[in-house]
Amino acid sequence: MTLQPGIVKCMMFDLDGTLIDSIPPYFRLLEAIFDAIGLPQPAVALKKEFIGIGPSVFTKMIPPERKHETDALVRSCMRVGRQLSQNMFRDAVSVFPGVGELFDLLWFHGIPIAIVSTTERQFIERKLQPLAKMNLVEKVAAIVAIEDAPRRKPAPDPLLVGARRLSMDPAACVYVGDSCVDIRAGKAAGMQTIAVLSGVDDRDALAQEKPTEMSDGVLDIWQRLSAFFSPSTPMPKESTTHEQKKKNV
Repeated sequence: MTLQPGIVKCMMFDLDGTLIDSIPPYFRLLEAIFDAIGLPQPAVALKKEFIGIGPSVFTKMIPPERKHETDALVRSCMRVGRQLSQNMFRDAVSVFPGVGELFDLLWFHGIPIAIVSTTERQFIERKLQPLAKMNLVEKVAAIVAIEDAPRRKPAPDPLLVGARRLSMDPAACVYVGDSCVDIRAGKAAGMQTIAVLSGVDDRDALAQEKPTEMSDGVLDIWQRLSAFFSPSTPMPKESTTHEQKKKNV
């Protein structure tokens, strides 16, 4: 079992659909973008791919008859998306139940936390607003944005960057994500993986990726992990200093 003391030495998390309930707002955002530009709505599968991989998927969403305008239309999608999403994460996105409790538990026991996102660094602060409102960002020792690694998930690169920033052996890390892309990346990085059913992919799709464990969500992970830890005795581990955290974010 993954969720036991001595096994959990570091926990890394995807952001959208794992820590924050942003999948429904993302679908609404994509619908609004394509309506504003006057393009037909892309397939649901492409919308899911966008959430998991990022803006590069816009090129696949351009209809065949407009392919000669791809570059201009992708720029329009990006521009409209940035405008429409400006307040989305502050107003329409909430933190999943159990995230605060899990972060507190890991922090108390000296287990470092990292977030690995496909978000561009210039927009990461916007997406972290729901966590910041709960004073949880200060508990995160490393944040990896899309530009921080040469390849994006499902390649292992972003997760390996996170492990290096935490000075952790990837084999000692547990990676938590809601998509098949997350589980592939975690396994490719040599990490244990927990697939949560709170985001973009369903149980059957995630099961095919053979994660180390499946979980209903972060609340379930906290409840299971807290059963193994004394609520009052931290594990003996050197904590990450504020300066180290600033360097890693």
